[in-house]
Amino acid sequence: MKIVAFVGSPRKRGNISTVVGSLLRGAESAGAETKLYHLNEMNIRPCQGCMYCREHGFCPVKDDMQSIYSDIKDADAVVIGSPVYVCQVSAQTKLMLDRFYPLTDKQHKPRFGVRQTVMVYSHAVPFSIFFMRYFRYTEKWLKPMGLKVRKRLIATKAFTPDAAAGNKKLLEKAFRAGVQLASG
Repeated sequence: MKIVAFVGSPRKRGNISTVVGSLLRGAESAGAETKLYHLNEMNIRPCQGCMYCREHGFCPVKDDMQSIYSDIKDADAVVIGSPVYVCQVSAQTKLMLDRFYPLTDKQHKPRFGVRQTVMVYSHAVPFSIFFMRYFRYTEKWLKPMGLKVRKRLIATKAFTPDAAAGNKKLLEKAFRAGVQLASG
């Protein structure tokens, strides 16, 4: 089992990294091979809207997305983590998501099959349902790209970068999600 994970937070040791890290430790404990990307450290250009990927099956922009495409293609599961900034995923995460168009074929079907996916979010609101409409919307449009969201983990009350570290219940839930993801 191969799992590729993306941290879309600019904070390398923030809430998203903490929760995704717990999930990956759970997956590794169940025998999965994992790979982690910190999007803030990567060179990812915006989608150019050229539609080259529709005809040729790959994006012609030569940047760090090329390794992301390769790892998603080889993975059995995907984890995408992002803080919620101004009611949406971070700019780093959105930049990557905008470049996922080559994951679909001309009929808008998954080009590389379906990958089990876990979404990890953090926000300062104390209620996990606060951004639910946005989360469902985002997860719905990932489905044609072959990213079928099976679980959603949300760190609430994330006013500080270390808030999730003190949420043992969430970290245990993330660990168990990793074990489940690795188990298929």
